[in-house]
Amino acid sequence: MSEQAATVVFGEALVDAFGSVLLPGGAPFNVACHLAALGLPPLMITRLGNDEAGRLLRDTAARFGLSLQAAQIEQHSARVDVCEREGGHVFEIHAGQAFDRIELAATVQAAAGTTGPGWLYFGTLALREPISRQALMALRARRQQRAFVDLNWREAGPSPRVILDMLQGVEVLKLSEAELDRVLGWLELPSIPGVPAEGEQHPAIARLCARIGARHVLVSHGAEGAAAWDAHGRCVARAPAPPVPRLRDTVGAGDAFSALMLAGLLLQRPLAAALADAVAFASLSCGWRGALPADTALYRPWRTRLGLAAPALTTAPPG
Repeated sequence: MSEQAATVVFGEALVDAFGSVLLPGGAPFNVACHLAALGLPPLMITRLGNDEAGRLLRDTAARFGLSLQAAQIEQHSARVDVCEREGGHVFEIHAGQAFDRIELAATVQAAAGTTGPGWLYFGTLALREPISRQALMALRARRQQRAFVDLNWREAGPSPRVILDMLQGVEVLKLSEAELDRVLGWLELPSIPGVPAEGEQHPAIARLCARIGARHVLVSHGAEGAAAWDAHGRCVARAPAPPVPRLRDTVGAGDAFSALMLAGLLLQRPLAAALADAVAFASLSCGWRGALPADTALYRPWRTRLGLAAPALTTAPPG
């Protein structure tokens, strides 16, 4: 499928440090690994180091069948210190990380060989510095991609003004319920109470879509599933979340959702079906520790469900 080769994932690959324990992470990296394991390998544009964390990221990518040949290299990989507290996780994201320096020329060169209109996935954390923003802007200007953006808001990320500017022209915007309230607040629009029913309309969503040019807004509601809104402010699909037999960790659940949603869009599945798959996979991800599963065999039934062949796994860490 030509669209598979055209898929580009841009942004941070990092390690989450739980004390002395390092786990691979970064929303774009997680999404790219999921897509590769499903048999939809993207071009991953990121920056990482020749260090212990970089080796972990390369080994993880190889295990999922993700090439990091387009990764830009420096001395140190990005690191986020994670504190587990009652009620959730607290992330300490320092300034001057590798993902703050994704270079324009290398980005454009890496994407030069991709074909077709395709899809481009990115978040907002890697856009907090001008260097990486310029690389993404050049990437978007040179190719006719449809952009799928997971806001993935962090306190250490860009300012609201920068985020709203970088959202211009996206096709799909994915938000958590709290992030939706935050973005509507930035635009001085009223919040939307609770989980919508299918067919419900809300002018604030329509005005948000008009402001950034989005065709759809996807909102995750945690244990209550997710909703899809169109540009007219109408809830066009709802998907309840299946029960989680054993809740281990919610880290990366949003990335699992985005990966399956993007897979559905790549395969041109009906929106409601893609949304249901995304919610189901996000719920499944809450049963493993960390953002990525230890056993890649769990992707087999999902490949069957989506009609995808098994990926060709790399034999050595790429990049």
